[in-house]
Amino acid sequence: MTWPTASHRATAALVLAQTLAVLYTTGFVWTLQLMDYPMVARLREGAAESYMEAHNQTFWRVLAPGLLVAGVTSVLLVVARGPAVPLRAALLSLALLVLIMVLSGAVATPDRTALAQHFSASVHAHLLRVSWVRTVAFTVWSGLDAWLLWRLVR
Repeated sequence: MTWPTASHRATAALVLAQTLAVLYTTGFVWTLQLMDYPMVARLREGAAESYMEAHNQTFWRVLAPGLLVAGVTSVLLVVARGPAVPLRAALLSLALLVLIMVLSGAVATPDRTALAQHFSASVHAHLLRVSWVRTVAFTVWSGLDAWLLWRLVR
């Protein structure tokens, strides 16, 4: 049996950390998409706004740890990846991160903020559509990470 090199172990640790962070975050995003956001439209007038205000105050406390680890490991995999991680895969991981962050910051956050001020069916529908793109991006990222992990352990 050949023992993995230090470089292989370091790459495996990065991929494992990223995979765990992305899977955690993907699960959270699916919960938002299928349960949390749709239920906002069912709340009585006035309750949707207070719910979204509370949601906005706690949202990042839950999402930030996973997203931070996923972001740091994505950058590290581009600059310090081992041979088991193809450059295209590392760049795709980084591109998915950028897409998710741009959609979150430029579109979803303003929508959530607007909903905390006044519920609007059109803003809510827009948030759901944008969130589907983020949900799919996170799901693709999870699949990419699972594939990278498989490459490292086979």
